[in-house]
Amino acid sequence: MCGFTGIISFLGGRSISSNVVSMTEKIINRGPDDEGYLCLKDNFFSFRGDGSVVKSLPHISASFMDEFKIVLGFRRLKIVDLSNLGHQPMVDNERRFAIVFNGELYNYLELRAELIGLGHVFRTNSDTEVVLIAYKEWSNKALLRFNGMFAFSIIDRTTSTVFMARDRMGIKPFYYAKTNDNFIFGSTQKSILASGMVLAKISEQGVWENFKFSVAQRPHTCFESLKSLSPASYGVLNFRTGDFVEKKYWNIPVGTQDFSLTESQSKIMIEESLFKSIKYRLQADVEVGTFMSGGVDSTLISAIASKFQPDIKSLTLGFKNYEALNEIKEAQDTARLNNIDHIIETINPDDFIKKIQETVVAYEEPYHHLSANFAISSLAKNNNLKVVLNGLGGDELFGGYDVYKKLSFWEKNKKHKNVLKFFPSFHPKIKKVKQILSYEKIGQFYSHYYTTFSDSELGLLTGKIKNTDNLLEELYMDDGIGFSDNFEAISYFNLKSYIGNHQLRAVDSSTMSFSIEGRLPMLDHQFIETAFKIPSVYKNKNGISKYILKEVAKKYIAPSCLAMSKKGLGLPLEKWINNELSEFVGDHLSDLRNRNIFNNSYMDHIVKSKNTRQIWQLVSYELWLRNFIDNVKN
Repeated sequence: MCGFTGIISFLGGRSISSNVVSMTEKIINRGPDDEGYLCLKDNFFSFRGDGSVVKSLPHISASFMDEFKIVLGFRRLKIVDLSNLGHQPMVDNERRFAIVFNGELYNYLELRAELIGLGHVFRTNSDTEVVLIAYKEWSNKALLRFNGMFAFSIIDRTTSTVFMARDRMGIKPFYYAKTNDNFIFGSTQKSILASGMVLAKISEQGVWENFKFSVAQRPHTCFESLKSLSPASYGVLNFRTGDFVEKKYWNIPVGTQDFSLTESQSKIMIEESLFKSIKYRLQADVEVGTFMSGGVDSTLISAIASKFQPDIKSLTLGFKNYEALNEIKEAQDTARLNNIDHIIETINPDDFIKKIQETVVAYEEPYHHLSANFAISSLAKNNNLKVVLNGLGGDELFGGYDVYKKLSFWEKNKKHKNVLKFFPSFHPKIKKVKQILSYEKIGQFYSHYYTTFSDSELGLLTGKIKNTDNLLEELYMDDGIGFSDNFEAISYFNLKSYIGNHQLRAVDSSTMSFSIEGRLPMLDHQFIETAFKIPSVYKNKNGISKYILKEVAKKYIAPSCLAMSKKGLGLPLEKWINNELSEFVGDHLSDLRNRNIFNNSYMDHIVKSKNTRQIWQLVSYELWLRNFIDNVKN
């Protein structure tokens, strides 16, 4: 788990190493344990930085006046193979290939054994070297053999190409900007801006998507020049011509439900697949813990993890003076049941409020809420954990959100939408029902439930008119894709949009802010493939959401966790806005009004309506402008 940066020059050679050093300084938090650089002329030249553990190399400053075709920067967080042999960037024995790799390859031991059997020789015990040699052996087909989370780049001197890839779900980030002269890439958006080669210019499309869906829909970002490599995709860049091609190598397996499966068979399949996924993610040369709320997903993962690793540390957040959000008791019940080393911390609003700007800088985009991921990652750091398991994915795969329950209403009643035209729309509920039933496509229905601002509201705010109801289908509905049912379609869009763009970004940016590696057992691609085979009738049965997953969980977690109504890992933003954060909110909205970029009278309407999500979206946007547009040095 690490971070990388890089600049590729199409001009045949430029003095770019100092730019890469500036970029790499922005990702120290992603890898505080080591620092390295690699420069390419006609051969590879390795350098160290101030934070390098390999002191025998020349310092990168010695290269500042030289011209190179490519320069790579790297910061390492030591998780697997703690020796200095895992130092990156890494070059193969023949000095044809070089790699920077961020993430974890969970099946690296099996692949390593297979590659040794094919005659390959390894110098390290790292998964990075397995990725490099697997690419040498199988080229892009190696991606289909990988089980893990990753983003990496491999330089091939012989073919003058750079191969770039991202894991199936997009757990690890990969951002880039392509100009006429250079290809600049990195693990964060702010590292690319630090290159000095990319302007921090607002993307109107990206910001519109951010306000509507809470995050710009990848490959878009809120910056005009920055893009994201798509999940389950690889790119090939010819660094002589500048030609860049991106291709997809995997997709979420819709249309694969096995309707012959019984409930009992489905339960066994899920349990076995989850056990395998968790066992994989406990592999590390450092201690592994878990994030554990009182809900089903994280308690189930923690309980199963404790079977492999007794007395595992599990971390739970509580909230002072906000008992309605607390899940401490339920988490304690499961911890006692499984002899888990349970660590609880209650959050004081004043302490978290001091860190709000840090969260905005870490997230790199405005967001309509405050994420508790930042607080619980800090707790992991304070308890000397470098790796934590997270329960993300259960709600999306098994129907844990309210949208799944409302799906049947839309399916049954949209045929009656013409009858509603005779009803007046002045009542908010009738107006809302009319809107919901007006949607013809499942992507439009999904978009409605994941919208912070509707297109019409954004029109009132910006003075511009757009229609993005079909955007998610345009971005994510590949040719020929077919859903078994609408329940499956909602899961698909949740994984593509909500998980792929928002949740994974929030988890990665939060954990890595504290040099913590977050691992996600329920987003293992094999577990996802298993979940999509399970008939939807077992996922929401007799009005019980996530029914089949809860049936698995009964064996491992406390009954109180199963009985608890869904709360989610959130912070009491609505309470804070009206109390501890009221002055903070007022000041930032006032500054946003003074920019005269929005309709200020409609902003006042939003404040009067007390729509917490919309208010905080505006506050967050002002914070983002200050940190990324007004002051690009941050």
